Amino acid sequence: MHKAAFLLILIVFVSCNSNSHFRSYKVISNGWLSSETISFTISKPPSKSSDLFIHIRNTNDYQYANIFLIAELKDSVQVIIRDTLEYAMADPKGNWLGTGFLDVKESKLIWKRNWRASHKGPYYIEFSQRVRNNGSVKGVSVLEGIVNIGLAIEPQNQH
Repeated sequence: MHKAAFLLILIVFVSCNSNSHFRSYKVISNGWLSSETISFTISKPPSKSSDLFIHIRNTNDYQYANIFLIAELKDSVQVIIRDTLEYAMADPKGNWLGTGFLDVKESKLIWKRNWRASHKGPYYIEFSQRVRNNGSVKGVSVLEGIVNIGLAIEPQNQH
């Protein structure tokens, strides 16, 4: 219970950032399934050029030095952007690259710089994990240690 209360306080504290056009987090309770898509809806996208960031919160239960993601930006008609992304989560010595204290570290990862909405929205953003063990073709079916995935849209030059 103590860990859940800490995570809730952390989410509320970090989510209250007035420099963002949009910031939202989704909780991952029992590991991130390879079949699970984390979705965000941007009802009112910013009119000015902005940067898209992925926020990943992990615990020491995360067993990998990096993470592989599929990221999609869609509107009601089509996929506008689809990227396969790799981000480092730890340095070569195994130290987490994210910030934070206690058991949870948060990594703020740039996805798109200078993104500008082409219409008033809504837009839909989805993330899925594609982590694999070395030498394995099959992906990790349950990715342990990822507790939140977040999305932030920030005006340029605010970070």
